[in-house]
Amino acid sequence: MKYIKHLVVIFIASLLTSCSMVTDPVKKIGLGSRVVNYQGDDTVDSLVIPPDLTKPNSQGMFAENVEVDENSYQITKVQNVEVKRDNLRRWLLVDMPPSEVWSLSKEFFRSFGFQIEKENQKIGIMETDYLEIDTNVPDKSLGAIRAGLSKLLNTQYGLPIADKYRIRIEPIDDPDQSEVYLTLSSIGEVVQGELRVWQPRKKDVELETEMLLHLMVFLGSDRSESINKILASNQKIESQVSVIKSESGYATLVFPYNKRQAWNYLGWGLDELNIDVEDRDALDGSYFIKHTKDKGFFSKLLSTVSPSQTYQLTVKQLDETYSQVIFFDLSEENKQETIDYSFDFFNELAAKF
Repeated sequence: MKYIKHLVVIFIASLLTSCSMVTDPVKKIGLGSRVVNYQGDDTVDSLVIPPDLTKPNSQGMFAENVEVDENSYQITKVQNVEVKRDNLRRWLLVDMPPSEVWSLSKEFFRSFGFQIEKENQKIGIMETDYLEIDTNVPDKSLGAIRAGLSKLLNTQYGLPIADKYRIRIEPIDDPDQSEVYLTLSSIGEVVQGELRVWQPRKKDVELETEMLLHLMVFLGSDRSESINKILASNQKIESQVSVIKSESGYATLVFPYNKRQAWNYLGWGLDELNIDVEDRDALDGSYFIKHTKDKGFFSKLLSTVSPSQTYQLTVKQLDETYSQVIFFDLSEENKQETIDYSFDFFNELAAKF
């Protein structure tokens, strides 16, 4: 009789799962009130995660369900934090030198439980490790029957998601001001046969914008004023980026902007693709990026699997309105494999614009 009861429970659970899908169980909330929990649980068995992604950290929670007033949340007051935007990017213009923004940005991530995975103050780029977000569907969204079955069978709805952030701090002509770019990258757990593995996810733009709001307040901006600035940042600029073949055979990326604008767009594109930047030279207009030769998401992340190669991307101005990004193979081997990669890479960059 005992076994029959268990079979009945499992049958009902399977029936409910197959006949009903949970769609958008959590109501979408406007800017400034989103609740997202980052968490970890040491009692849960480790999942299959590439070493370079690292295990989601269990320290702290990134949550808005803990009420704090603005005076306790912000560290310091600055004169102004402006929101700049075009049709692709949104960034901050902060009345603070890059060195001060760097220190505060580090504390900002740590305040939410993120560990700093990579940092290079010389080039102004800082990256966190991956931190897991709680994706359990609330009982009130599941309904009484499914919520009861979930507790009875010790199961959960929704597969885990882990997020990481990159922040890039750019100096400008005014030494007392900085441009700040924040970029979110996410991975999600998926089922592949009998395994559950991590794969890249589409960017959650709403979450990235929410995190940008938190950063503004942390830097000293008024919360309500920051929300209004983000909502009002609706400037649109049409841009067309193309990829052409250079005389050397390598791909060249053409921007309809001057050198400074093209440099800014190139940096944003590298952020969006989560490219490993080893160094950069703003005066020369160059980025030095590292790439693993084996294709595929995981092989790019596992530097121990295959050798990596450093390439130089240099911005050159053609005239008042156009600039180009030139691809250099520093090994000077000029292999067809590298030439093909230059086209694949620049086409992937151009697709972001």
